Amino acid sequence: MKKLLILLPLLLLAGCWDTNQPERMYYLHSIGFDFKDGQYEVYALIIDFTNIAKSDQPNPEATQTEVGFARGGTFDEAFFNLYNSMDERLFYGHLSYVIFTDNVLKENKVRNIINSLIKYQELRYNAWVYATKEPLGELMLTTPILNKAITLSKLSDPVNSYDQSSLIEPMSIREVLLYLDEPSHEAIVPYVTTTENWEIKKGKEPTYDLSAIAIFSNHDGLRGILHKDDVKGMQFMTNDTRRSQLSFPLEGFGDPTVTVVVEQVDPKINAILSESPIQFDIHVKLIVQTNDTIDKALSKKLIKEIEKTVKEEIENTYKAGLENEADVYRLSEVVYRKHIRTWKKIEENGKVPLTMDSLREVKVEVVKTNGERTIENSRR
Repeated sequence: MKKLLILLPLLLLAGCWDTNQPERMYYLHSIGFDFKDGQYEVYALIIDFTNIAKSDQPNPEATQTEVGFARGGTFDEAFFNLYNSMDERLFYGHLSYVIFTDNVLKENKVRNIINSLIKYQELRYNAWVYATKEPLGELMLTTPILNKAITLSKLSDPVNSYDQSSLIEPMSIREVLLYLDEPSHEAIVPYVTTTENWEIKKGKEPTYDLSAIAIFSNHDGLRGILHKDDVKGMQFMTNDTRRSQLSFPLEGFGDPTVTVVVEQVDPKINAILSESPIQFDIHVKLIVQTNDTIDKALSKKLIKEIEKTVKEEIENTYKAGLENEADVYRLSEVVYRKHIRTWKKIEENGKVPLTMDSLREVKVEVVKTNGERTIENSRR
């Protein structure tokens, strides 16, 4: 009887006293950082899930998101100033992406900000990372085409569009930290701009454009921004490329310009230690698809031009990286992983000294086309 009397109060006390009610929290969807006049500026976009929970196309009359703004002399001060203007607790567990301005990159504040962010236990390392020069408040409020939920935007869910057009590879917080910690201690993230090539009755609709990259390092901040033509070689130097296109002028195919779809990329990088200074061989294998049925003579001509064009784009992107003192293909890491003794002898701030002559050979090989026959057979 005494035991029963003791257990009864304990049952009454059972429960999750320290939990937060879902309706008493604001859900952080994205966050942007600027740095001006020695002050951190924070833009926090919160999302109303009640408006999109039952549909991917929310009510256009209802408020989907709001952006809050605050500044402070430190990261934490800026956040506490933001908290002071909020009615509810801010929850970080649904954070989709983080975006930094050029100023943050130039002032070399990215690592400090990320280190402060990851102290929040509910934050996930798979949130995406971007850079921009656009006004953060306006940029973060940009809605997807056809009034889709903002959770389905190009910044919130970049993998969906990357599977169809793999020009710029998305980068998560985890990947950025790895890139900053490992040779060559540089990170490459998509650079966001806006475009107005979509239109409704009311007028032009701004949408996101991810056709550039920002390169920054632990040592000196922003290395540079590479735009469009200067970044095309990147897509051929990662086996994460899902689908990409290649266009070039070529006679004998009807139109002045030929476009082929690159379906698979397999790059390999080898460091040549026998050379002084050290050099690198790049070998890229491609599987491509063409839209036209062509004879063997034209097929050989087409394949030759594909290999030539891809080689040129790889070299052009490498050159653009060098002009910004950046190791865009992470050649330094190849030496670090496979030849650590050599790397220790020649590295400077985690990087292997690079010049245009560092690329000894760039070989591109189309191994399959049209998804059915190998090139070796077509060349016979």
